[in-house]
Amino acid sequence: MRRNVKKPAKMSVVAANTMRFGVIIVFLFVMVILNLLASSSCNHLMKEKGEMERELVKLDEARTREATRWEEMRTPEKVETALLRHGLAMRLPRPDQNVIRMRANGTPYPGQISIARARQRAGLPIAANQSASKPNATPSPIRRSRRR
Repeated sequence: MRRNVKKPAKMSVVAANTMRFGVIIVFLFVMVILNLLASSSCNHLMKEKGEMERELVKLDEARTREATRWEEMRTPEKVETALLRHGLAMRLPRPDQNVIRMRANGTPYPGQISIARARQRAGLPIAANQSASKPNATPSPIRRSRRR
């Protein structure tokens, strides 16, 4: 049988210290690799964010330009020229004109200021609420001429 050989204590301390040193070196190497990967990922995300911000600025400028064009097209002069281009002759009513909205049966809608002003000019009493006309009322002559 073999005899148990006792190892010197000095040898086990050197091996243990070498093992610890090796683990520390491997741990540092792994940390450096992880740091490089994280840094690369952050740089990539920062680059994407910058591109998205530039695209957002471009889209905002385009929106502003289109809003300006739309507002320019809505000026009264441009609307009038567009209507004439399409063969429509429409004009806003003058302040001295009365615009009265009428129902299909020829009666005016109640509560219109222009009706009250017309009655006031004609010297008629101003009614608070207008009642609906009879259901069997005949349509106005204007309506009959459109049906032909």
